[in-house]
Amino acid sequence: MPEAAAAAVAFVVTTGQAVATAAQMALTYAGWSSAQIAFAATVAVEGAKFAATTAASALLSGKPRVEGSVTAFRADTDAGIPVAYGRVGCAGLINYRVAYDATNRYQSLFCTVSAGPIKSFVSFSADETETLFDSTLNKSMTGDHVGFMWLKTNLGTQPQTALTSPTGVGAGIPAPNWGSSHKLNGLASYVLTMFENSKLSEYQGGVVKPLHVIEGVYGWDPRLDSTYPGGVGTCRLLNPSTWVWIEEGAIAALNWCIGRWAGDSGSGTYGVPYACSLIAGIGSSLEGIDVESFVNAANAADANGWKVCAYPTTKDDKYAVLRNLLQASGAVPSRKAGKISCISHGASQASVVSVTAADTSGPVEVSLGQSRLERFNTVLPRFWSEDHRWDMVQAQPVTDAAWTAEDGGKRSRGIDYPNVPSANQAAQLAYYDIANTREAINGTVSFKPHMRRIEPGDCFTFNEPGFLLDGIKVKCLRRAYDPMTGGVRITFRQETDAKHTAAVAQSVGVPPEKSVGIPPATYVDPPTDFSIGTPTGDPELSWRNPLSLSFNAIEFKIGTSSDYSLAVPGSSTIPGAPGAYDFFTDTGLSPGTYYYWLRAIDVDGNYSDPIGPESVVVA
Repeated sequence: MPEAAAAAVAFVVTTGQAVATAAQMALTYAGWSSAQIAFAATVAVEGAKFAATTAASALLSGKPRVEGSVTAFRADTDAGIPVAYGRVGCAGLINYRVAYDATNRYQSLFCTVSAGPIKSFVSFSADETETLFDSTLNKSMTGDHVGFMWLKTNLGTQPQTALTSPTGVGAGIPAPNWGSSHKLNGLASYVLTMFENSKLSEYQGGVVKPLHVIEGVYGWDPRLDSTYPGGVGTCRLLNPSTWVWIEEGAIAALNWCIGRWAGDSGSGTYGVPYACSLIAGIGSSLEGIDVESFVNAANAADANGWKVCAYPTTKDDKYAVLRNLLQASGAVPSRKAGKISCISHGASQASVVSVTAADTSGPVEVSLGQSRLERFNTVLPRFWSEDHRWDMVQAQPVTDAAWTAEDGGKRSRGIDYPNVPSANQAAQLAYYDIANTREAINGTVSFKPHMRRIEPGDCFTFNEPGFLLDGIKVKCLRRAYDPMTGGVRITFRQETDAKHTAAVAQSVGVPPEKSVGIPPATYVDPPTDFSIGTPTGDPELSWRNPLSLSFNAIEFKIGTSSDYSLAVPGSSTIPGAPGAYDFFTDTGLSPGTYYYWLRAIDVDGNYSDPIGPESVVVA
């Protein structure tokens, strides 16, 4: 095949016959036969279908947690070790539970909340009531169980002193069969001790439902490591004592790739990557990780103010964990030269190179977006909400009026953002997810060896007059290297810069919970048999109270005219038994004519309709 044909660009467009015809003419001019053109068209169509399918599947979240809800208090000897990133709420896993003393009125639970060390235990709630403890005896000072509960915590340092149940005056007795050898090294943990009162009414044979809010693990941030290119600071990968608290998704993902390590390295230092025992995460060597890509994603997330709140365990799918951590930073997992990598979609990028037909070594396969029947324009995002007791909560829908108009109506899809802590962040990521799938052009192109400089995540621009893609910036999503020819095959997608400004501007709230129906207004029976007399010269009001058991009191109002709106409450509210006849004498009135009304009040403070007026003349 002549060189001109090798450099020619083939267009196969899923919609638009005019463009397809133009592509066929271009190939014919380049010397391609009808059979070659037909074959190229078939390959291009299949490539376009693959690109569309891949783009749609990229929106799906990773596999769900296999360990259940993080707020579930569980006793499971086969449970995975959790790793907390950012600020999270959790109940913990029971390692040891024991009831003791002569009548088993003490009960202690020794529990793990995360691999450690973590930054802090922020707060503790028992049965959804926040509880504070004194710093001397660790005894509860507030909440529903004041003086009957104790709490002690360890941050998960290595080595770590064993937790023991509180002892001393007013602090209970130690739990049996748990001593100094039970250190839980490298695991953030707590012991909760409860004491039942003599009436057995404090806990009624059960235990409280605990919830800790914690700030999770520390890790290596290469941006704060002066030995890493571009880094500034003293944070060092092989010195855990220099690590910083992780609160951003891409740095959490990087540390998940490196893994969590525990035990003595042999030199008196603990938890050193690659020198100790891997307890969580992937455990890849640093040479197997494209660190730069994670740094770029972290910088973009920081610029947008995005955080992470994650609680994966060692039982969860490792790739799913990586995917969900990166999702919180607007990034997706990728591979670069066999290394674990990622692509950030959270910021605009400059084009690294302009390409022409002379740089290609084969046809360009193009798909002009998804079918109108397949694409969506609205996302219903769900995020992990601290304000809703650490449950997944749906934020308000995210869309764009132009998209809805283009599609002729709303086409929605629900997407979970399980490691995202705020509605606005979820909305911004949702906008990106929609905008990326609606980019007009997807495709693949084969380049000559010198174009290996284009890496996944890089943007480049086509510069070929008369070419469909001339002047269009695209983003490299995948790169495949052919060792036989030295060429590369790149899968790309159009990159529109305007979407970044629109995405980070998204601000939404959480819709109110759906009502199960509005209850009817509360009806209160009014009093009956109302009359007024003056046997002593002062008005004496008599009536019969309502029969309802919810009746609580009678209120009277008094005025100098028959207009109820001008009446004022009397000097007191008159209680009485339901159904009983009652009376009240109003004293101290000046001479004149007065009008009275009565209304009943129930135990919830609801009023009946007033009865009256009854008038009386005071001499």
